[in-house]
Amino acid sequence: MPMNWHQEPFAQVASKVGPGVVQVRAGRGQGSGVLLDRNSIVTNAHVVGENPRPSITFADGVTRPGRVVAADRLYDLALVETDSPVAARVELAEEESVVPGKLVVAIGNPYGFGWTVTTGVVSAVDRIIGGLDGLIQTDAAINPGNSGGALVDLEGRLVGIPTLVLAQGQNIGFAIPSWQVLQVVEQFRRAGRAQHPYVGLAGTTEVIDPVLSRALDLPERGVLVAGVEPGGPAHVAGLMEWDMVTAVGGVPTPSVQALRRQVRKTPVGAVVPFTVLRGGRILQVPVRVAELPAAARR
Repeated sequence: MPMNWHQEPFAQVASKVGPGVVQVRAGRGQGSGVLLDRNSIVTNAHVVGENPRPSITFADGVTRPGRVVAADRLYDLALVETDSPVAARVELAEEESVVPGKLVVAIGNPYGFGWTVTTGVVSAVDRIIGGLDGLIQTDAAINPGNSGGALVDLEGRLVGIPTLVLAQGQNIGFAIPSWQVLQVVEQFRRAGRAQHPYVGLAGTTEVIDPVLSRALDLPERGVLVAGVEPGGPAHVAGLMEWDMVTAVGGVPTPSVQALRRQVRKTPVGAVVPFTVLRGGRILQVPVRVAELPAAARR
């Protein structure tokens, strides 16, 4: 017996999420956005650019003015207020559920065509591209105009906000993870700007000596400190080259990406313990997270 269209999983997702995806026009540029609630839209900072009053076109064809509440170039996220004619909103996927191989659906407005649906999988997580990190890589087709739209799972939950593609690649696109979107949006609402947590540490992912790993009950990998910025939070706390960081705030850091993620989740001004392997001993080094210097944010 043939399946009705509304029983097909991708069609169900498109029907559920589509009304919550909008088209954003700012001057000559255009992209997509996602309704977080009746009056708030999240999109990319590069979509709104310097335009404080983008126009928003909803799935029912109604166009209304928007107002940029805040935008941050380093996170490539912007929050826009508007008066939505629809009550649709998109729920966020749990961070732990976003793993390589997970089926995803991208909904956006590529090249201005409007409300286009493409499908694929999560190809990788925690990618670093230019100044953006923690990105989700996907093979779901993402084209100019998809930026700021929705990358969702088969339950219609927001996995991430598409932000860029590799022009020379074949279906290699990247999205800002939903946990980071939520964190930045909350900061936009609370303070009108985003925080950029910083500790001033450079490192590499390294295998921990198996003998020490077994003796001290450590994970197999950690982050070997390759350098600390003079006067930065890590330097002030006493972290040194050749230290091995195995956890931040009690959360294991088996890679540089994992360490960076934990720092990004820590509020500026908070003190977080770094678990450090130094000379065969385990130390707890408290580090006060600072704001990324203004010169580095330009």
